[in-house]
Amino acid sequence: MEYIPAVKKEMEHLRALHEISSLLSFRITLKEFSIKIITIIVKTLGVETATIYTINWEQKQLICLNSFGKDSEGILKRESRLKHKLGFGFVGWVAQVGRAEISNEPSKHPHYTKEMDSLAGITAKNILCVPIVLKNKNYGAIEVINKKTDFDELDKELLLTISSYVAMALENSELYEELLYSKEYVENVIESIPGGFIASNKEGKITMFNTHAQNILGLNKSFALGKNAKEVFLKQPELPPILFDAFINQQPQNRQELYVIGKNDKRLLLGYGTILIKDKLGKLAGSGIIFQDITEFAK
Repeated sequence: MEYIPAVKKEMEHLRALHEISSLLSFRITLKEFSIKIITIIVKTLGVETATIYTINWEQKQLICLNSFGKDSEGILKRESRLKHKLGFGFVGWVAQVGRAEISNEPSKHPHYTKEMDSLAGITAKNILCVPIVLKNKNYGAIEVINKKTDFDELDKELLLTISSYVAMALENSELYEELLYSKEYVENVIESIPGGFIASNKEGKITMFNTHAQNILGLNKSFALGKNAKEVFLKQPELPPILFDAFINQQPQNRQELYVIGKNDKRLLLGYGTILIKDKLGKLAGSGIIFQDITEFAK
């Protein structure tokens, strides 16, 4: 019966999508994710090659994130050196305009170029290409070449769905990189403060602790981070109430002095001030104390 091959094809597509969606629950790198995605695409669609491209908007280039294909002997191989101009050739055009396209006669397509075949190392007999788009942001394109039979709408719908998973992975990767950069930037700022700096959140747990604070108080910042201030400052019981009062009263202080036990159990006079820490929505998230050892100046 004619409908059986179509049902079988849809089942294979659903199986592929289930396998891909399960990948999002694993902690794997973007490179590992793209390798698995490409392998599934090649296997499910039975194509000669499949490539995921990302867009470098500054250079107006398509950069190959990963490419899998079969050579003349049918051996699976990977090529990750491909780069194309945005808007150039079939995939460059799809990536630029953000529209999926099938061509079962590439040589007759207005955006087909033989130079692309030369770069890819194959002769395209048929091509399916879809953009990678999420929340109106264009991340790149997925291109598959040389299926044994013509590409159809089911193939296009499958690849469009797969591209949405790839877009989510790319967005998560960007957010993670931004988070790492922001975290590193904040840490650099804190380390640049010419004195000790300690911050706690609304639960009283230490969230920031710079090297100057470590050297003045003789406490290991690795030990302090994430712990309740009362657990950390056993020899400096005066510090937790200062952080707590600043948070509760929402009143930062300046030019205050305090005696504490510091490094090597030495009694120190600290000059300090407190600050309030707010989240990106402007809500109070914690408090901090900035201090310096002014013992020598008090003599």
